[in-house]
Amino acid sequence: MTAQIRIHDNEPPIAVENDIQLENALRSATDEARSRDMLAAIGIKAGNGNEMTIVVGGEETVLSFNFGHLDPPYYASKGSSDEDQPVMTCYLNFKHHTEFPRKSVIPITGGIAAVKQFLGTGELPDCVRWEEV
Repeated sequence: MTAQIRIHDNEPPIAVENDIQLENALRSATDEARSRDMLAAIGIKAGNGNEMTIVVGGEETVLSFNFGHLDPPYYASKGSSDEDQPVMTCYLNFKHHTEFPRKSVIPITGGIAAVKQFLGTGELPDCVRWEEV
């Protein structure tokens, strides 16, 4: 399935069709986030309209998932904690300050696996735990 990855608000999205293109886009965003000493959330939109975000730049991440119709339910990844603090602070598209509760934080390896599954199906990945938000 083809997906569009939006890294910056003021740039066109990057079209990806396979895991290699996806990994290259994620690596580029991760490298930029690390060079700027920040975490960034980037958006991925599947051809069916469903969307995910992933936080890049660190060893941990947060995922979110929204259906293309933009109506509930909305989902966030569910990590091992049940606490809200300390929050994970990042910048959506390297610009918009965003905070996620600690309970949504998962290892980056799990986040990347979920994004790869999303690229293949366009649906809510089942390789990570989700919580309705």
